[in-house]
Amino acid sequence: MYASSRERITGLVILAFSVLWIVVVWRTIPEGTPGTVGPRAFPLVLGGALALLACIFIGRTFRPARHSANDDTSLDENAGPVADGYVNLWMVAALFVTIISYGFAMEKIGFVLSTLLVVPAVMILILRVRNWQRIVGMAVGLAFGCWLIFGKILGAYIPPGTWFSLF
Repeated sequence: MYASSRERITGLVILAFSVLWIVVVWRTIPEGTPGTVGPRAFPLVLGGALALLACIFIGRTFRPARHSANDDTSLDENAGPVADGYVNLWMVAALFVTIISYGFAMEKIGFVLSTLLVVPAVMILILRVRNWQRIVGMAVGLAFGCWLIFGKILGAYIPPGTWFSLF
């Protein structure tokens, strides 16, 4: 199977997922009060952005590939550090487990604390980031930035946790 065919299939799968996401959000999340940004707005924007990016991705597969005369790389589709596909499979499985664990942790210990634990775990174990300033900055920035913007400024529900809560 050619690379462009695989990319088209991937783009179509992502597009189907984004359409499914939009339908589920539309049917399950309430609209909110008229004249304000309700809880449905942000997930719909994310679904729309994913659909737009999937369409761009699919559209780029129809453009002819450009190779320069100085391009010395092989056109072998199996070349590269993830040639066997096991690394990609491991990353997908690890991300799936992480998302499930994050949902469980968010219910039990709340959004802020679970984000403070999961973000460094993802960066260290999956992304292999070793810069501690970057890890701490991302964890603290995402946890408290999202808590401040969504919880305090926009008034969205931030799970406090059933075992204990920081905020």
